Amino acid sequence: MPGPPFLHGEKVDLHTVVEADAEFIARGRNDPAVRPWLPRSRPHAVAEAREDVEGYMSDDSDGLGLLACVDGDPVGLVSMFMIEADSGRALVAAWFVPEAQGKGYGTDAVGRLVEYGFDERRLHRIGASARADNDASRATLEKLGFVREGCRREHYYVDGEYVDRITYGLLESEWRAD
Repeated sequence: MPGPPFLHGEKVDLHTVVEADAEFIARGRNDPAVRPWLPRSRPHAVAEAREDVEGYMSDDSDGLGLLACVDGDPVGLVSMFMIEADSGRALVAAWFVPEAQGKGYGTDAVGRLVEYGFDERRLHRIGASARADNDASRATLEKLGFVREGCRREHYYVDGEYVDRITYGLLESEWRAD
């Protein structure tokens, strides 16, 4: 069972992560339908996920991970990382289990995290990236107002071939203009 809700969205609530969530996180990261979209190719152990959980909730961490939940059940993980308070910038990322994909949960969850970053963390700029062939992730970012800023050519090695990485950015002024 996830920790208490931290942010409320229209479709999902974002909950703090507790140690018991490590199994869900490892299961999601290892899922053959999720794993190819993540920037890792090796198995993700539950013990490693437990270490990540500690980092997500640590006061001295430069990141934050929250479980996206529907009716209290986890369906994905959203994170804000490489938070640089002095510069007012951070990166966001998300993944969702297959049965939760295509329902608008990602847009809602990432949108709430972006809003939190601008409203409560006083960020100026939030970045993100997606594989060039990940149409769903790219559509989510673009729907939220992220602007394509570049392409890191042949950045990932996936199933025997190199795939581009598309980078995005969103400024606080752009977020507020919508």
